[in-house]
Amino acid sequence: MEEATIFDFLIVGAGIAGSTLALELNSLGQKIAVIDLPNPHSSSRVAAGMVSPIVPRNVQKSWYCDDIFPHVFQYYQHWENLLNCRFIHQIPTLQVHKNASHTKNWEKRSRENGFKQHLSSVELESPEYLLPLPYGAALIHLSGKLDASVFINAAAQYLQQQSVLWLNEEFVYSELSITDNEVTFRNIKAKKVVFAQGIGLFENPFFKYLPLNATGGDLLTLRIKNLDHDLILKRKEWLIPIGEDLWLAGSTYHKESLSIEADKNDALALIERFKEWIPQGIELINHVRAPRPTVETWRPFLGQHPEFKPLFVYNGLGSKGSSLVSFLSPLYAKFLLGQGDIPQEVNIRRLDELYLSAAL
Repeated sequence: MEEATIFDFLIVGAGIAGSTLALELNSLGQKIAVIDLPNPHSSSRVAAGMVSPIVPRNVQKSWYCDDIFPHVFQYYQHWENLLNCRFIHQIPTLQVHKNASHTKNWEKRSRENGFKQHLSSVELESPEYLLPLPYGAALIHLSGKLDASVFINAAAQYLQQQSVLWLNEEFVYSELSITDNEVTFRNIKAKKVVFAQGIGLFENPFFKYLPLNATGGDLLTLRIKNLDHDLILKRKEWLIPIGEDLWLAGSTYHKESLSIEADKNDALALIERFKEWIPQGIELINHVRAPRPTVETWRPFLGQHPEFKPLFVYNGLGSKGSSLVSFLSPLYAKFLLGQGDIPQEVNIRRLDELYLSAAL
């Protein structure tokens, strides 16, 4: 039998979470193996990659907003320089108000301390934005877009050049052997395993007790002429410019759905909602759908399995994943090396007593 190769970490899954964690651990001198079965329908690859400091509901700053923005752009620019590839774009968002109540709420926030760097008001019917604005709008300054697939592919190529063992295959749980201090998977021995599988966590026998849900999202590619390509456009629906009069558009949501089958009726319904505030002609170019993991507690899952000590999880980042990893992945890498801690709100220790006992 072939002698096992010893690694510090085995990372299962190479979406945005797994890729950034692998980059961080590699930069800290750790010996890493990655197992990832490429899936064109994964939530990381079928993602708009929108980055924004504001949660529209009640006009709130996103979780750890001031620690993430504007540093998220500097974070990805660091990896752009190292990976020799472009994938992060800082683009202001024009938040179009739907009614007078929305206008009042956004204008009030824009005057508050802590929000002034993020928001400014746009007057009613400002013609330079090429849209009717009967209730005005707000500009969200520190927003943008991550080209997630470009980033993931560039990270994989770079890490393999760095002698990271990379296996493009499915992880088979029955081939995993666990002791108190290490795991063995085929001819790989690792001190720790981190499962960063997205919706694959539903099939994970060690962490499926965590309260994870699946939410389906539609991502459209639309052709719309005579719009400002220097802005992300948003009401409840959103449009992200990708060049040549093309826009990524979304999204309808399908609760507790793992389907990857795009329904034309969902695309047509979304386009009808755009027509309520976009007077320009809209042409549907492409439509894809993918489920993403969402969390009942509204916070990601990080931390150590309560029984199998070499096993760790990194999951549940949801629609904010592109920005959250810039904050969480550096912290988590040091946590895994015993050099720091992670926020209590994301550590799965808070859920062990509540959910694990029920699962067992």
